[in-house]
Amino acid sequence: MLRTFKFCTEFTTTQFLKLSNLQLSSLNDKIENFENVETSFSDGVLNVHLPNGKSFVINRQTPNKQLWYSSPISGPQRFNYVNGKWVNSKQEEIEKQLLNEINLLIQ
Repeated sequence: MLRTFKFCTEFTTTQFLKLSNLQLSSLNDKIENFENVETSFSDGVLNVHLPNGKSFVINRQTPNKQLWYSSPISGPQRFNYVNGKWVNSKQEEIEKQLLNEINLLIQ
């Protein structure tokens, strides 16, 4: 089991890869529940394609120990691992933001 870190600089590259892969894999699994939304997940990059042609890209940035997020709604963002969660500068969690934005676009 991985321990909780206060901030992403406190863990090694190996720990970052485990944590980021867990998050990306979890996002991929949750998105697969949406009808007509396609995903591809490979080498630390999660692509999400919506039926209306819009797409999201979430990828890990190992040197920075961050997840980078590109959205047709909110644009580019960076997420850090803080207190056991991947959050942006507004303290919004990546999972909640992605699922909310997908819901907005497929309604």
